[in-house]
Amino acid sequence: MRERKRRGNSRYYLFFLFAMILVASLGMGVWYALKHLPYFDITEIQISGNTAIPDSLVFRKVNRYKGTNLFSVSSKELCEEVKKISRIKSIKVRKHPLSTLKLEISERQGAIYVKSLEGNLYPVDSEAIVLANYSQIYKEDLPIFSSYLTDAQIKPGTKLLKANLQRVLALHQRIEREAPEFLPIISEYYMIDNTINIVDARYGTRIIPSEDNLAQQLKRYQFVQDNGNISRRSLVDLRFENQVVVKGGDHEK
Repeated sequence: MRERKRRGNSRYYLFFLFAMILVASLGMGVWYALKHLPYFDITEIQISGNTAIPDSLVFRKVNRYKGTNLFSVSSKELCEEVKKISRIKSIKVRKHPLSTLKLEISERQGAIYVKSLEGNLYPVDSEAIVLANYSQIYKEDLPIFSSYLTDAQIKPGTKLLKANLQRVLALHQRIEREAPEFLPIISEYYMIDNTINIVDARYGTRIIPSEDNLAQQLKRYQFVQDNGNISRRSLVDLRFENQVVVKGGDHEK
């Protein structure tokens, strides 16, 4: 009885092994067919999500995949190739049978312009990565920071490690989080005596931001400014708690 049971178990395991080999072989055969059938050759490539990056630049990177089997394209290699474009933050590859390849692009967004010694403007994102300008038509409305870097030092795709720039970007991101309505008012950031100054685009007023209660102090400044109590091109210091201190103008508050 024990020998018969053992033989029955052996036949079961042998059958299971043959079944697994058959399924694996069938799967490999289907996958091989999918990768070699001409019905799945790429005839169309679609791009979405790009604003600053022209379609033509992306197509120059990926047009060589046309005529290639959809399932034989390595998504990882394609992404690495396209991400050489400095403005691209991330990319998703979608394969749509029978023959369409879709690329969903997420761009890096400009935070501020870095002004070179030569007077040229270069957009950088929140991580201080220099972004390429691909068109004279597409321009971002961003505040300016004079960096004292030369054109040769500011290369698209590189990260600028200048300490003052990092401080300005940190402040810009903080305003973006805590007082986003104030962002359109800012025309420029610059440093004086190691202190960040903000320029109000409407009045030319220079503002020294507060470390604490930033959003509240900026709102207090706007209220005083909009009610005509600060002369143009004054220096406003917001570092004093619950106060808007005007220096170099006609009034002090």
